[in-house]
Amino acid sequence: MKKFMLITGIIILLVFIFLYNFWGLDLYLMNKMNRSQLPDGYKNYQNIDTKKPIVFGQHEMKLMWNDSFEPIQHFISSKGDMIIMTSEIPKNRDQEEVEEEARGGGVRFHQDFHFYKLDKEGKIKDHYVYKRTNKNRGEELFGDFIVNKYKKYYRTWVTDGDTLAKPIIIQNEDLKWDKEQQISLYHKIFEETDYFDNVSKSYPEQETTYYMDGKWYQMRTNTKLTERIYNHRRPNGWSNLFRHYSSKDMAMVPNSFPEISPVYFQRTEVVELTHSVGGGSASSTAKNWKGELYCQLPVDKDTLKFKIPMYFEEGFTTQKFYESPGEKIRKYKAELEKQYSPYFYFADKNFNFQLFTTSDRKLYIIKPVK
Repeated sequence: MKKFMLITGIIILLVFIFLYNFWGLDLYLMNKMNRSQLPDGYKNYQNIDTKKPIVFGQHEMKLMWNDSFEPIQHFISSKGDMIIMTSEIPKNRDQEEVEEEARGGGVRFHQDFHFYKLDKEGKIKDHYVYKRTNKNRGEELFGDFIVNKYKKYYRTWVTDGDTLAKPIIIQNEDLKWDKEQQISLYHKIFEETDYFDNVSKSYPEQETTYYMDGKWYQMRTNTKLTERIYNHRRPNGWSNLFRHYSSKDMAMVPNSFPEISPVYFQRTEVVELTHSVGGGSASSTAKNWKGELYCQLPVDKDTLKFKIPMYFEEGFTTQKFYESPGEKIRKYKAELEKQYSPYFYFADKNFNFQLFTTSDRKLYIIKPVK
């Protein structure tokens, strides 16, 4: 009898181990044991994933731009206006061309780029649209200028509202400059200009578009430049009020957001996700706590209390978040922002509104309620 009970116990244990490891019993038990209830103090936090205006105290937050195809760019011009640039896949052009491009899986050249100019109250005072194709290529923001280096022109709309395309001055168009002359000017460009960008042609040819002494130039070169200079590039997404360029990381990195505080993480469900690294390597699985991150953003004398979907993965650098339910998440504010960039915020004393978002494809504006 004892032997039978022992064998039965071993079988039950083996079945339990099998179910726990291979049939998700561990997830089932973890979810059953997760009986945490959201404290009453967090039940009035607002879900900001809505197109309806959100009112908090004497302020209102409104979703102004949503579902931009490319990341939204923004900066403050030398005239003190805020410039916003968004993009969308057009619906009023040759749809066969647009859809064929989508099926190709490459660059979506067919896009409409919208440039907005906001005054200090957050009102749109001017609006310019550029319709890009694979023939006219893109217009880019370089400070106070909109530049098309492929079509070799620039616009001054940012500062004066003029949408006229003005020609860029071409240098060494026939490639007859000697090596020393090319390298000498390139060094001067690198050291003295605020805005420049390179486009590689057939090696070693390239075109360098730059702004110097109040004029836009494009220099052609056909000689190898020094590696330090040859490899220099302005980072994409340069026009971003939520981020800054880090020479240490060689990339755009998020600003710190001392105004925003993560105050609570409410676990809702633990799931297991499979990661496939490719290259013939075996896939791996990791547990993730899904839930909602509760945050506070003080604006003047009011406080926006909001929540956003969030998940934390077990293991490596995210283990501390995975193990921090409830108010324990508060002590990881700086690391959370660096690891996940869950929100972005911008305020400036020269503007009577603020910018906020949780995604680089949409943008909210916060203003006082009138």
